[in-house]
Amino acid sequence: MASKKFTVSCAGVVVYLAYKTVLKGASLGTLGLLWFLLLTVPWLSRALFRVLIYNNFLSPYRHLPEPSDRPHWFFGHFYHLHNERLPGTGQLKWLEENPESSFVRYYGIFRLERLVPRSHAALQTILQTASYSFVKPDLTRKSLALIIGDGLLNAEGDSHRRQRKLLMPAFSFGHIKTLTPVFVEKSLALSKHIAGILDNDAVVSDEKVSTPGEKIINIDPLVHATTLDIIFKAGFGIEFNALQNEDDKLVQAYRNVFTMGKITNWWRFEMAMEIFFGPGVIPTKRNKTVKASKRIIEKFATDLIREKQQKQKIATTFGKFASTTDRDILSILIDEGKGALTEHQIRNNLMTFLAAGHETTSSATAIALYLLSKHPEVQSNLRAEIREHIPELASYRSGDSTDPLASLTYEKIESMKYLNNVCRESLRLIPPVPVTTRQAAEDTMVDGVLVKKGTLIFIVIAASNKLKSLWGEDADMFNPDRWNNMSAEALSPYSFLTFIQGPRSCIGRRFSEIEFKCLLIALIGRFEFGERNPGEELALRSMVTTKFADGLSLKVKYAE
Repeated sequence: MASKKFTVSCAGVVVYLAYKTVLKGASLGTLGLLWFLLLTVPWLSRALFRVLIYNNFLSPYRHLPEPSDRPHWFFGHFYHLHNERLPGTGQLKWLEENPESSFVRYYGIFRLERLVPRSHAALQTILQTASYSFVKPDLTRKSLALIIGDGLLNAEGDSHRRQRKLLMPAFSFGHIKTLTPVFVEKSLALSKHIAGILDNDAVVSDEKVSTPGEKIINIDPLVHATTLDIIFKAGFGIEFNALQNEDDKLVQAYRNVFTMGKITNWWRFEMAMEIFFGPGVIPTKRNKTVKASKRIIEKFATDLIREKQQKQKIATTFGKFASTTDRDILSILIDEGKGALTEHQIRNNLMTFLAAGHETTSSATAIALYLLSKHPEVQSNLRAEIREHIPELASYRSGDSTDPLASLTYEKIESMKYLNNVCRESLRLIPPVPVTTRQAAEDTMVDGVLVKKGTLIFIVIAASNKLKSLWGEDADMFNPDRWNNMSAEALSPYSFLTFIQGPRSCIGRRFSEIEFKCLLIALIGRFEFGERNPGEELALRSMVTTKFADGLSLKVKYAE
């Protein structure tokens, strides 16, 4: 009843405003027809009420600054954001326009209000001190569940605390250190694969190159396959060999899930309908593809868990136990979760780690190679440091009996300071996950602003990471040396949000960082990467993670 009264009230206000403005002097018949239409389509009357009245005169956030960009009548500022070459560019502009504000208010589809936190005090409250008062919105949670399962990333409150505590042993410092040989082995496999392409005269680039021995190679699928191989071996104790089997249905399933189509008006309309009806409800081509891919992934995850449980049962029966150095993440997940996690929860967490564990590092590595191809002096300096620690790399060629990278250790990786700077700078400048969302679960005071229950919060990592007030006037430039002499502001944990902060920070951060470094050592230490078209700025898109809109093809040759 209250909902009907609200709809009637909204319709009445809209008709009255129309009579006083655009329909001034209209007949009673015309006004009656408008009234009937608004009552017949309740969401339309409410939407018009929100656009004309609520946002301007009644919203508790009407005093907050708004973007200088004019919002679209239907898509709001969403229209501007999804025309960007680089995710986060629009929000960065808005945050820079309002340096003294705690939040910036902008509009999404249907002109729904959204808040972007600007101050560190606001970010600290949302991510740290009151983190469980800000939950993932239903739309985000359902969208993620379609792609990566309903695991730790979607858990809230006590469920999140319990699951994270159970999973921590799988991502402890000691365990990640024991996985370094796996990272090295698979990084070497990628290096040898690329060497095989360069050495094979039968493999010809689609385009002519000017330098002898140089070829144009599509890097994206190779890195993606390698990180899949790493998560399978390190996470679940099995050899998958995606690098040699790029047409495998599971590999294709993940590619389909994380591939984003071209941005058109029809695509924008589909996004609007997803918000209105819910993720995956409308039988669009993409939704059908995602659901089919998820079924493949779910079946694989279920079979893998049952196989692992059977092996553990046999081992226990015969008195054989895995040592602390060869237990994979799935084994730990099953052991620690006994009595605390259902098989459904184990499967969902397995799916989460399968997706998040390879896709983010794959994106990070491709982005780093792109940035290094555009900054050859940084690439040369990084190669010099790598070869200083592994001198034999300079003379090594594929086919030699001993690969000098095979002896790479955790300690040697962590001793490479410039490598650490390059990785952090790449992750800062173009984070693999550009934005994360929250919704207020209760009224909460955040840096002087009362954030009401139900309010949508968009933490734009790609914008917060590049604020000039924190990182200087060259904040939008790729400069690894900045990490040698950071300002007090940049040292704040809320200046570098790539892995988030607080209780919901990335549990697999150390796993990803060491894996990322191993891949760059294997690739930059041996090869030189150049831009396919010098000076060209490639467009990136975000569908959970940041991906190159048209893939990443680079000029590759052996480094001298």
